[in-house]
Amino acid sequence: MNNQTKRRLSLLIVLAVMALIFFFSAQEGEDSAELSNGVTLWALNLLVPGFGGFPDARKLEYLQSAGYYVRKLAHFSEYALLGLTLSNYLHYVMEGRRFYRIALTAWIIATLYAMTDELHQMFVGGRGPAVFDVCIDSAGAVTGAFIGIGLIMLWHKRKRNRLG
Repeated sequence: MNNQTKRRLSLLIVLAVMALIFFFSAQEGEDSAELSNGVTLWALNLLVPGFGGFPDARKLEYLQSAGYYVRKLAHFSEYALLGLTLSNYLHYVMEGRRFYRIALTAWIIATLYAMTDELHQMFVGGRGPAVFDVCIDSAGAVTGAFIGIGLIMLWHKRKRNRLG
């Protein structure tokens, strides 16, 4: 596969991740809460021994406290994936540039997208913008960008070792 094809494929993956984030943000508040609660219940059943046998009041207490963290982890994870895929795409676009510049650019683009995503939520029923969510998104983006660059560096090192 040549670099042009890799660049196009990388861009498609970035756009797919952005579309996924947009899809989740476009969900009405109730739908979003239902999805979060479902994921939280699944995690609690998996991670808390005997959770299924807890009284309903205790289950609800766990669900409410853990649900907050599950939603924030979802924000972090979505943007970590965006940062990672952006760093891969920018690696082809910014060929020859230092890796830290590629990661920095990926982080900035992902953070700008997070800001627009929060603005988008102003127009979705039962949702609203939150500066704290942009901070979490940005932290995820920088983490993903540097993981992506780290993987690219390892790939380059492996390639150099094979060639000589």
